[in-house]
Amino acid sequence: MIIIIQTVDMMFRVILLALFARAIMSWFVRDYSHPIPNFIYKFTEPFLIPMRMLFERFNLNRSMIDFSFIASFIAIQILNKIVIRILVKIYMMM
Repeated sequence: MIIIIQTVDMMFRVILLALFARAIMSWFVRDYSHPIPNFIYKFTEPFLIPMRMLFERFNLNRSMIDFSFIASFIAIQILNKIVIRILVKIYMMM
C-alpha cells in the first residue's frame, strides 16, 4: 500500500513539475514545434482546460495574466494532499 501512496504522490509531483516547466517555457520558448515543448504543452493542457472554462464562465479572464494556470496549480496541490490523506487513512485501517 505504501508503494501505491508513493506512486500517486509522484504522479502529482510530475504533473506539478510539468506545469512549472510550462510556466517557465512561456517566457522563453516561442516555437512549440520542438518535441519537448510540444510534449509539455500537450501533457499539461488537459489540467488547465477546466479552470479556463470556469474562468470564462464567470467572466474572470480579462487580464493579461493567466490566473487559470495559478488556480490549476493550487487545485492540483490541494487534490494531492486530499488524495494522499485518504490513502494514508485507508492504509492505517488495514
